[in-house]
Amino acid sequence: MKKQLLTVSLLAAFAGMAQAQTNVTIYGIVDTGYIKETGSDLKMGEWNDSRIGFKGTEDLGGGYKATFQLEQRLDLWDGKGGDPEWDGASNVGLAGPFGALRLGRMNEIETESFRRLDPFNQEGVGSMMKGTQRTSRISNVARYDSPSFSGFKASLGYYLGQNTQNIDKNASGNEWAKNNADNDGFAIGLNYDNGPLLLLANYSRLSDSNKSNVWSVGGAYKIGGFKVGLGYERTDDKGWKFGSTSSAGKSKQNNWILSGEYKTGPHRIAGAFSWIDFTDSEKFSDNDSRDAKKYSVGYFYSLSKRTTLYGQLAYTDFEDKEIAKIYKYYDDGVTGVQIGINHKF
Repeated sequence: MKKQLLTVSLLAAFAGMAQAQTNVTIYGIVDTGYIKETGSDLKMGEWNDSRIGFKGTEDLGGGYKATFQLEQRLDLWDGKGGDPEWDGASNVGLAGPFGALRLGRMNEIETESFRRLDPFNQEGVGSMMKGTQRTSRISNVARYDSPSFSGFKASLGYYLGQNTQNIDKNASGNEWAKNNADNDGFAIGLNYDNGPLLLLANYSRLSDSNKSNVWSVGGAYKIGGFKVGLGYERTDDKGWKFGSTSSAGKSKQNNWILSGEYKTGPHRIAGAFSWIDFTDSEKFSDNDSRDAKKYSVGYFYSLSKRTTLYGQLAYTDFEDKEIAKIYKYYDDGVTGVQIGINHKF
């Protein structure tokens, strides 16, 4: 952690000098509050991950520029950083009339797109139910984002697996490789965002997952201060996930979200219903199906453009305790309450 803090301090110190050649922005989020859920003690937690980041561009002429981003995330209540050290992002690239090409660590394309239908951004106790292959960010990525053509935009990504390091598949701890679960991945995202209408379609095959894949479709529409959204996500989990040393069992998952929100002045009221259904599942003792339903409401009050107070309330109805354990709960009915403060800089 001391090494991480030293690195952040040095980058901040030299950011001003770097602006002579490069446009550098220091940004971040500090967020914390309290969470209480069924079966758990009161704890401190967050809605959005706290972070500090550095991003910048250098004008190369002719409409082209070099880009970079470095982002460190941390738990505000104890100061501990993420793993890897630059957990949020660490990438460099080129941008121009052709779009943008980046290399390194960055957001996973399907997750980045589909979470736009969740008024809680898939974070906090109000977050929609998530599939077992969901990943926010991913490493060893080459990603291309097209320019916007009257609202249409495409994203393409290629994800290298750990097998690029010539690992010994027979070594202890490499069970995923022994079972040929190591693979490269790729993703494609198509979005239409123009005026009141948002439409999206995505497909992702994650690296080192035995070729597990996720695809999703959905849309949202704004009318004045109101916004409604509907989305469907399908996960074909083949038992392995990046970083796992053993199979968690295969399953297919159908995930729906119906959401709505209303904004007026400094007030935002949000609500969502999400439902996930596991079929053909090896994750349960009888290899049968299970489902879970979640009901969420939230209130957000903006003290300023940068500072927001928030409260979230959610109830999750698990079919039984077996599916609850997948989400690290031990009751088949879980109520969650969260309050906190979020500041962006």
